[in-house]
Amino acid sequence: MKLQITRFKNIKDGTLGKFELLFNGKIFLEGYTLEPAGPDTTARGKDRRMPEGIYDVFWHHSARFNRVLPVLYNEKVPKDRYIEIHSGNYPKHTEGCILLGSTFSDEGVFNSLSTLKSFLALTLNKELQVEIINKF
Repeated sequence: MKLQITRFKNIKDGTLGKFELLFNGKIFLEGYTLEPAGPDTTARGKDRRMPEGIYDVFWHHSARFNRVLPVLYNEKVPKDRYIEIHSGNYPKHTEGCILLGSTFSDEGVFNSLSTLKSFLALTLNKELQVEIINKF
C-alpha cells in the first residue's frame, strides 16, 4: 500500500495536504492532512514538517494514544524522531507528526479520529510506503 500526501497550502503554524491511500493504483481512502509549518527539516525537536520524499513505515504502540500507529522514516529522517500519523485537528496537535481528517479549513483538519480509524482499518500492521510531495 502507498499513502500519497500532496501538500498544497501553508496556514498559520501548519501545512495542509491531500492524501490518497492507494493499492495497485486504486484509491481506497482519501482525505486531508495537517502537518507542522515549514520549513522542511530533518532536525529533531523543531516541531517542523519533514522534507518531501519517500518514507518507509514501522508500526509502534504509542503510549500517548494507546494504540498502534505508523511511524515514518527514511535515510534522512531517523526512526527515533517518531513521526507518527495520528488524530488531531489543529496545528498545536501535530507535535511534529501528521494528522488525518476528512475535511479541512484554514484552521486545520476535521473528523480526524474517524478518518484515522478508517485508515488504520485498512493499513494496520501492513507494509506501507508514504510519499510526500510539495505543490504549493
